[in-house]
Amino acid sequence: MSDAESHKTDTTAGLKPLAGQLEKIAELLGVKSVLVMRSEPDSMVVAATAGEATKHYTVGAAGKKALDDAARVPLYCEKVVDADSALFVRDSREDATFAGNEDETEFGLYNYLGLPVHDASGTVVGTVCVLDDSAREYTDSEREQLSAFRGDVEAVLRDDGTALG
Repeated sequence: MSDAESHKTDTTAGLKPLAGQLEKIAELLGVKSVLVMRSEPDSMVVAATAGEATKHYTVGAAGKKALDDAARVPLYCEKVVDADSALFVRDSREDATFAGNEDETEFGLYNYLGLPVHDASGTVVGTVCVLDDSAREYTDSEREQLSAFRGDVEAVLRDDGTALG
């Protein structure tokens, strides 16, 4: 079975126009997963997924936020939303905050780069992010590609505030 057959890009109805871009980012960055996540009060929910790890990250799947529970390792995307800023984790296994997080322990993905997504009013409503199974850096060009994609997601949200689901 080829890579194209082993995974399927999927999105909410509102993000369908961006499905091709999701696939392109996964290919260009060479990562296992590209996601658009929606922030809920107690969880982060997959709104769009591309890359080999779509078998783990299906549209509607949710990860429980750590919130104020010091016994839980926070989700990467949770921290992006809370701080309203980009987050890069080269290798969560060597990171005091993220070691043992669910992406690492359940799916073997310990490299993360994520950006906040804002709605038309400027409120953080989710993230765009990439995850990989190798400790790696991202070039300025790769970071710019992810940032441009975030801009496209935010443009869709300006037209359709329900696009993340």
